[in-house]
Amino acid sequence: MKTLTLVAALTAILAGPAPALAQAYPEKPIEMIVAFAPGGGTDVAARSIARYMEKYLGGNARIGVINKPGAGGEIGWTAVAQAKPDGYTIGFINAPAINALVIEGKAKFKMSDFQPVANLVYDPGVLVVPKSSPYTSLKDVVEAAKKGAGAVVIGTSGVSGSSEHIALLNFQRLADAKFTPAFFGGTAPVRQAVLGGHIPAATMNLSEALQIAREGQIRVIGVMSAERSPYLPDAPTFREGGYDVVAGATRGIAAPKGIPADIIAKLEKAIDQALKDPEYLDAAKRAEIPLQYLASAEYKAFLDGATSDLEATWKATPWK
Repeated sequence: MKTLTLVAALTAILAGPAPALAQAYPEKPIEMIVAFAPGGGTDVAARSIARYMEKYLGGNARIGVINKPGAGGEIGWTAVAQAKPDGYTIGFINAPAINALVIEGKAKFKMSDFQPVANLVYDPGVLVVPKSSPYTSLKDVVEAAKKGAGAVVIGTSGVSGSSEHIALLNFQRLADAKFTPAFFGGTAPVRQAVLGGHIPAATMNLSEALQIAREGQIRVIGVMSAERSPYLPDAPTFREGGYDVVAGATRGIAAPKGIPADIIAKLEKAIDQALKDPEYLDAAKRAEIPLQYLASAEYKAFLDGATSDLEATWKATPWK
């Protein structure tokens, strides 16, 4: 009996303490990096979910949203990819913009440098015009462009290769017209440009246009979704306008590659619980955040597919 007790004791000593990892995680504040300026769709989504993730992570968890805008998201995404994979730096990534940067060779990271945690949002693109614009439909914009190739400037809230730019390329291909893209690199500047009448049209995500559209400051003449959005039911889809353009941006959470699996599982579970929380769902509805949840494995498969699709597009029609 004494021998068995001694063997058990030695085994415990040799094995050492079980790794705490997710049991103790998080022991300090978590940084959630947003690769865009405050006030945009990604920033709103991040700040909305952060406090509910804190609730379900437990242990007095604290999540600080850190904005690192610039270079169409490349600065913030690089910070996530290069962070220590310990669960204390996570961030929002936006497909297909992030995939496009990799395919163009502009990024300091690869998609394999990220561990997807969960997708939260799918936000369709829209084409908007100033309230005083003579354009009332997509066909009006197309006809104006055909009168002079490149005569119609269309601003985008992203950069070359962003979801809006690629959607714009598809639109002009289907319309057999030529537009001139103007890259603003963020939602706030392109909104100001179209509100001020400095550009005749602009693309952005639906959630970023809702408030000013409802206030009558701009007109949404096309939504890039398969069906009309319940958030703006009077706005026609591109398909209704005669152009089969369905495009948008996803917003999800990722961590650096190499993060322990049990920490990923804890983050994923906290997000899943947050997205089922009636209080959060009510807040998201009031903030009009278009939720679309994908768990870690599904999200990775989606991102891999987006990369493959964009690689094929890049080979056929490079966008830079």
